[in-house]
Amino acid sequence: MTRMAIGGIVAAVALAAAAALAAAPATGPAQGKGAVDDMNPRAPTTPLNITLEPFWCPLCVADKRIKAEPRELTMMRKPVAAVVEQLGLKKTPWLAIETPHFKIFSTLEDSSVKYADSVYARADLDRLKKLGFEFSLGPDSAKLDAHVRVHMYQVRLERQYAHFSALTGNTKPNLGMGLPYEIWLWNDYTTHHEFVDRYVGGKNDKGGVQWHFTEKPNFQVFSCAESIVTAQVAKGDGALANHVFHNVAHLLADGYNNYTRETPAWVEEGLGHYYERRENPRWNNFCWAEGKPPTDFTKPDWEAIIFTIVRRDKDTPFATWCEKLQPGELSGIENGLSWSIMKWLIETEPLRLTKMFEAMHDLDRNLKPGELIQDAFGCAPNVLYQRWREYVLKEYAGK
Repeated sequence: MTRMAIGGIVAAVALAAAAALAAAPATGPAQGKGAVDDMNPRAPTTPLNITLEPFWCPLCVADKRIKAEPRELTMMRKPVAAVVEQLGLKKTPWLAIETPHFKIFSTLEDSSVKYADSVYARADLDRLKKLGFEFSLGPDSAKLDAHVRVHMYQVRLERQYAHFSALTGNTKPNLGMGLPYEIWLWNDYTTHHEFVDRYVGGKNDKGGVQWHFTEKPNFQVFSCAESIVTAQVAKGDGALANHVFHNVAHLLADGYNNYTRETPAWVEEGLGHYYERRENPRWNNFCWAEGKPPTDFTKPDWEAIIFTIVRRDKDTPFATWCEKLQPGELSGIENGLSWSIMKWLIETEPLRLTKMFEAMHDLDRNLKPGELIQDAFGCAPNVLYQRWREYVLKEYAGK
């Protein structure tokens, strides 16, 4: 069945879908009753303002879900159809859509979204329904065809974008970049490899690959294959979604204010693990750039692991590793600690964290990582680190 045919089948009864969604139990972690919504990180009791429209999709135009408009979607600076032809994918079902801040290309197949995949799974499905999509609902999961699944990633990515935009107070188009972020989601490794080999080249593509095209108007790309995530992390849409959240966090950090420098490694990886684990701590993702996955953080309960490391003084002074720029330079323990430090700062110091991001991208001042911390938080890296250690010893005890 072709992707176009798949999209055409989506024609169920909206009221029935709405009733089923309302009746289905919320089984995701920390969900309680109903769908848990994402909150503004600067105002934790205020729902996050997420922009999902306008969006463009050829199947939605054909289904008259959105207004028809003559256009040709471009990705990698050329018509998507030209990319498909160059890669020899004429017989492979594919779909490309554009959302307010992303262009998403997908060869992903049908999949089930379990309510336990994310604390926001039910809310995301509700948003998907409000956009006019119908899908089958069961007692613990929703069945999405390949077309609707792409739009589920539309909802997820725009929610992540909205959170980071609100966290940093950055309201510039695409956070300051010239063009939307490009996300390439492949069903199998072969097509992911062919794409990376042709358009990026020279990259280790055994995991997700990020790349910043700096020629103006600049844009960033992320490519990954579900088969890789299945083999390295776990099977299912939830594991793939966590992998995407982690890597897109890197794109958002590097796209901030049209950034063209190296982001400090602890910021880069801390942010990636933060956005991955706030969805579900079950699937730990480590970028190929991080090197070998650390043996210290293979289990979901990172708080208990970090508490033990800090209590036994097995952590190294922050000043010795906050200056590192490449994720692979961080030790396995330092990668995990970066997550906890970033989570702590997001939840307690979002304004000062934003000040650090702003200074990070100030080419005139050109501050080093340690100087960025001093400038934003008014203290040396080890003083900030000691405050975090005190927080860990108090808040992580008994977890």
